[in-house]
Amino acid sequence: MRRLLLPLMLSVLLFAEEGKKLDDVRPTDVIKARIDRLERKAKGANQAEELKLRKKANKVDTIVVKGTVLQGRITELTAKYVEFSLVYGTGSIRIEYKNIEQITTEHEYHIFYNGKETTGRIVGIKEHAFLVVRHGDIKELVKIENIDRFVLSVREAGSIENRLRNLFPYSRGNLDIGVETETGVKDKRKISISYHAERKKMRHRQILDAHYAYETTTTATENGPFKTLDKKELVLFGEDDYYFKKRHFLFLQAGYEFDQPRGIDYRLYPALGYGYRYYFDKYTWLQAKVGTGYVYESFYAYTPPPGEERIESNEYSAAFVGISAEDHLRRVLLIKELIVGVDIFYMPSLADPEADWLSRLRLTVEMPINGMISLKWVYRIVNDDNPVPEVGNNKTTTDIYLSINY
Repeated sequence: MRRLLLPLMLSVLLFAEEGKKLDDVRPTDVIKARIDRLERKAKGANQAEELKLRKKANKVDTIVVKGTVLQGRITELTAKYVEFSLVYGTGSIRIEYKNIEQITTEHEYHIFYNGKETTGRIVGIKEHAFLVVRHGDIKELVKIENIDRFVLSVREAGSIENRLRNLFPYSRGNLDIGVETETGVKDKRKISISYHAERKKMRHRQILDAHYAYETTTTATENGPFKTLDKKELVLFGEDDYYFKKRHFLFLQAGYEFDQPRGIDYRLYPALGYGYRYYFDKYTWLQAKVGTGYVYESFYAYTPPPGEERIESNEYSAAFVGISAEDHLRRVLLIKELIVGVDIFYMPSLADPEADWLSRLRLTVEMPINGMISLKWVYRIVNDDNPVPEVGNNKTTTDIYLSINY
């Protein structure tokens, strides 16, 4: 009954203003009045939402550099510099903390540091080394060199990419996919998939790598199609590092692989030891590792050279030496950014290094397209003591991938 009386009373008031009598009010007039009221309410809500979005779009962060006021948004924050995108231009600039007099942000950021996290706006900088972060009525001092991840909060940007960065702050990874087909005299099908994940939190850092490749070639012959297996290989690698000092760490790692065309049924090669990583900045580094390891190999059946016995398996204790590096190159010719990486390790037998050894080299060049997509070129060299005569010790491959990053 109340639901009927409320529209009726509203209609009486509306039509009274227009000089209508109660007897002149029809049911359709009541409905029309109700619709008009709902439309006015919806219009007001839309205007409020539009104002909210406009206000959000107009947010700016401010950095004062030697008396010069810059406005824009922080796009990256490392131990040595802030990368800042200006509102009145394209691209971004890097500013070292020693040159910054003040930082304030209207955007809200999610900051992860020393195993803790906070969400808020930056309201100052102290001693060129500490950020003053406000969340609510609380101010917090965060040491810049302890920051592990610095991203926009989900309230500021709700994209899938930003949600993933907030959900997995200590993890980074990429999925690389390469596919090749060829038709003609020969039909070739090739697929190559690689996955890399890295997690770093406080003193611990974990790495997982997986690479799978499969390739076949079908050739037309008088007796019908003839199919050959050119490639079927899998490489798995895991590593756990413990940083007992800022640059010094102990590592434990293990690799597993099989390579059917090269006659490798399976191979295991764990290693442990000491490592040192030098950071030029947060994303440019050089690393060296030394230690000891063990290699166990099992081979498919093959025909040995005359006078030699077939080797079914092999095992040996080994030394371990590894070098890795990564560098971000900016403004290379017409390319905005290139990420270059190299990873090398060598495991010679402690008893007879000339007879038994294992070494790998991987060189990567990556060109980011946007925050999540990039093109990647990968060059690999595999070298080991393979006993199959027709295979030899060396194998090189070159692949181009579409890489999805998070």
